[in-house]
This record gives sequence, structure tokens and C-alpha cells, in this order.
Amino acid sequence: MPKSKEGSHTRSLAYLQLAHELRERVRQGIYPPNTYLPSERNLSLEWKASRQTIRQALQQLREEAMVVSEHGRGNRVLWEKPEGSSPEKNGTSYAKFAALVIYGIAHGGAMNICQGAVSAMQYDGYHLIVVEVAQNVRRRAEEEAAQIRALIDKGIRGLLIYAEPTDKNRELLEEALAKGIQVVQIDRYLKGLPCDYIGIENAPAAEEITEHLLHAGHRRIALLSFQNAASTCQERLQGYCNALKRNGVPVDEALITYCDPRKERTAEMVRIVRQWRALPEPPTAVFAVNDELALEVLKAMTALSISVPSQMALVGFDNLFATGLVSPALTTVAQPFYDLGRTAAQLLLSRMQSSYVGEPRTIRLPTRLIVRQSCGTEPLPLVPVAL
Repeated sequence: MPKSKEGSHTRSLAYLQLAHELRERVRQGIYPPNTYLPSERNLSLEWKASRQTIRQALQQLREEAMVVSEHGRGNRVLWEKPEGSSPEKNGTSYAKFAALVIYGIAHGGAMNICQGAVSAMQYDGYHLIVVEVAQNVRRRAEEEAAQIRALIDKGIRGLLIYAEPTDKNRELLEEALAKGIQVVQIDRYLKGLPCDYIGIENAPAAEEITEHLLHAGHRRIALLSFQNAASTCQERLQGYCNALKRNGVPVDEALITYCDPRKERTAEMVRIVRQWRALPEPPTAVFAVNDELALEVLKAMTALSISVPSQMALVGFDNLFATGLVSPALTTVAQPFYDLGRTAAQLLLSRMQSSYVGEPRTIRLPTRLIVRQSCGTEPLPLVPVAL
């Protein structure tokens, strides 16, 4: 949602700025000909502006013959884009294009997010440009910033983003929102960014899987995460701590470990497992904040001749396809990736079509615990969960 303009401008300049933004939305097709602008009330909520400022801006558009006031119905758009005045592809206005910026399409979760988003966009007659950035963390943030910059400059109207937690990307997304580009954050989020967000119940899911280990008798449970972790990992850490405290188990900082994603992963995992084993009271179980980390830990334990789960139990998070193929099969948390993508696209479409212009929305979808052999307990009865 664009930020309020009234805090930094005089009242007269505020209505002119708002008129400019509305004019641009009409020209870009966000408000197509013969549709109605949002109500004064909704515009006032969106822009955090007074009703008087909204009325002045609308009057400006009426004087320019861009809109006409119709009693009982609102302000109808009159202005039509001159033929050939904007780029088109296959006869479709760019107003019906949005972009998804994501990394690791070959990764099962990212692929399912992409499929869900494409399905929802196509259903409403929109087109989704999928922009894949580097999976390598050394290049990912830089590539993501470059792609967001290019999409803003090309005039994309909507943006689905699986964002890296960097200040540079925050500035770019704030710029996009200020220019009227609709943004929805998927899975991870940058705090304070005034846009819609779709994710999962990370903290409760982490509590559930930690409590499963506690109920299996483990009291020394290590948690493995990343340095400069995204919001998802921070929430899983919080859920882990919540579960320990609720069960009367002290949180031992020596068991909370962070890997450096810039280092060679196998060597880093071997170092960390050795570090755990050298503790006066080594952990008997490990909770890795995602399955990729858990699978690397399993590889390191195998290389060090540590038996899983008899010497050390192991759980992950995501339910990637490979987790059911390794030996022992990995206990994990299933995320509804397809529904994340589909719901994100639906949130974006409601903004692009102006069917929703209110405050930023946060939606969190449920998860499901998948118990397998790596935690040393019997699989739980499979109870259907609506994802």
C-alpha cells in the first residue's frame, strides 16, 4: 500500500500528488475504461488521507475528463489509452502482467509455489512472468535486487516476491509500492513493509516437531539455522524455544547453532556435528530449520559414523521429495507450497483489480507433521489436514 503523503506535504500538494497517482493508475490500466474508482472511503483508508483531500484529487480528474461522477455509483473512468501508446504482447496489455521473483525452481517447494501462482493468474486471464534468481547465496540477493529494479523500470503492475532479508531489497520494494505496483510477499517477509503477506504457521509447526522429540524422551535438542536468517527461520527458532520452555526444559544457547551459508556446505556440516559431539552434554536430537540442512546433517553424520536415530535423532522442515527416499527417512513438516503460490496470486489479483484496497493482509496456512524413522519413533496415525 502506498504510504501517506500528507505527513510530508502541505494539504494542497497532497491532493495534487494523489491526483497524479490516480491518473497514473488509470493510464496504466489498473482502473480500466468504464470501471469505477474505489469509493472515497476506501481511497481514504488506502492513502491515509482526509476525505477532503480525496475529493479534491477526484475533482482534478473530473476537470481533466478522466473520470465522471455518477450519482449513486461513484466515479467512472472515461479515459482510454491511445492506440499504440504502450507496449503490448500478443495483443494483451501489460496491465495484465505480473512477475514472480523466486530462487531454486528445481527445488520442489519453489516449483509448487510457481505452479500455484500460475494457475490462479491464468484462471483470471492474467499472465505471470517467472524470474528465477541464483540459488547460490553469494549472488542471490544481488541478482534479486537487479531483477526487481528491472521489473520496476519496465512498469510491471504486480509483484510476487520470495524476498532475501536485505535492506537494498526493502528499499526497492518500498519504491515499487510508492509507484503503485502491487506487492505480495511469500513465505518470508521483510518486517514493516506495507503489503500483503502469505506464509505458514512457522512457530506452531516448530513447537509441534520439537514437542514430538521431547515426548520421545529427548532433552538435549540442538537447533540448526542460518546466520542472518530470514523471518521463517526466526519464527521456527521461536517455536523451538516456546516448546522447550513449556515443557520445563532450559534453552541452552550452546545447542542453538548457525551455519554460514557462504561456506562449502558439507565441510560446514561436518564441523558443526563435531562441535555438537564435543560438548560436555552432546545433543541427542537435532532440529534443522529446513530439509536441505537436515539432509546435509544426515550426510555429515554418516561420514562421521554416527548412527541416526540410535545415536542422534534428526528432523527437518518442508517435506521435500528427497526426505522420503533417504535412509533413514526424514521426519519433517509438510508445507502447502502450491496453496502458498495460489493464495499469493489471489491476493495480488485482488489488489490489481481494485477489488480490495484496504490495509495489508497477513494469511498463514496450516502445516502437517510427517513422522518417519529419523527421529526414532513410530509414525503417527495419518490424520487428514486441509492444506
